[in-house]
Amino acid sequence: MDSIPQLETNALPKIIDVEWKLEVLTNTPGVGSDKLFYTVVLKTDKEDVRFTCDTQQLQDLVYKLKDLVRHCENVKAELS
Repeated sequence: MDSIPQLETNALPKIIDVEWKLEVLTNTPGVGSDKLFYTVVLKTDKEDVRFTCDTQQLQDLVYKLKDLVRHCENVKAELS
């Protein structure tokens, strides 16, 4: 079996950790109910990536990442 070519090491940052915190936007007059927001920081070996999302967006991200893991596992099994 031929070895798979490696991506150039400088091409993509490697995620080394994830930090997150939950923030609550409290009910203020004229705004409506409280809202939950998550601030997520992807710690990489280069520049950190920070973003804010609501609960639904975070659930969508987690679902897509789990789908990606399943896909990679299937590809790996097919190559073995």
